[in-house]
Amino acid sequence: MFGKIGNFFNKVQVKTDAFFQAHHSNQHHHTHSQQPPHQGQYPPPPEMQAQYPPHQQQGQYPPPPPDMHAQQCSFPSQQQGSFPPPPPFADQFQPQQFGCQNQNPYYNDKRKSVFKKFSKKAGKDNHQNSNYFDHLEQSSLKNSFHTPEVKRITVFHNNNIVVGIEVTYSTLGNQNAATISSKGTSCYGFVQSSSIELSFGERIEEISGRAGDSIDRIKIKTNKNQVLEVGGFGGQPFNFILVGYHPTVISFGGSTREYLDSIYVIYK
Repeated sequence: MFGKIGNFFNKVQVKTDAFFQAHHSNQHHHTHSQQPPHQGQYPPPPEMQAQYPPHQQQGQYPPPPPDMHAQQCSFPSQQQGSFPPPPPFADQFQPQQFGCQNQNPYYNDKRKSVFKKFSKKAGKDNHQNSNYFDHLEQSSLKNSFHTPEVKRITVFHNNNIVVGIEVTYSTLGNQNAATISSKGTSCYGFVQSSSIELSFGERIEEISGRAGDSIDRIKIKTNKNQVLEVGGFGGQPFNFILVGYHPTVISFGGSTREYLDSIYVIYK
């Protein structure tokens, strides 16, 4: 009796399992039948490929080589990374010039330094539009057989700054003389002049002062204790040390714009 009951329940279980398997299979088939035929496929079926980009552009790695005939955005090799750029770009991108390459061409001239010495240079001579001067080179005295000597010095100035300098030179026995003026263009404030004259045997012993972008103050002292000191108190102090036994100043040099921007001396 118990055996018959067990067989009955086994048959019921088998039919139940078969029913659920069939139902699950139908659901699975129904779900997949609702998906488009191309979903999850690569490449898509032929009937759907018209909706996609050309096959050579689809998801290839590495990508296909570029079209060598396509327009390239490039510059000629001589224009890449060059500064300043070549024309016509150079006309539009010129950097501002502040005279950094235009230092006084007379200073430390090798042809003169063999027999004559240059002092240190005070101030700045590399401004834009600087006017350079060297009295010995710019006068007829440079070809004189006798070395010129300083006879008179005039400094143009106001209470704040030095505007320019004028020097009278002469050769032995005053056979030849020249007065050379190197003056800035400034007319601001009251520009005045102060001078000293050197007697026979008198020479410049000290040149000092203060300077920044221009000569703010200058002091000239002779071996006979004549002193010419004018200007203001801006800038930093400077002092020309004239090396040698009884050094003699034979020329002034420097640069001007509105003011006296730089100064040095040549001596022997």
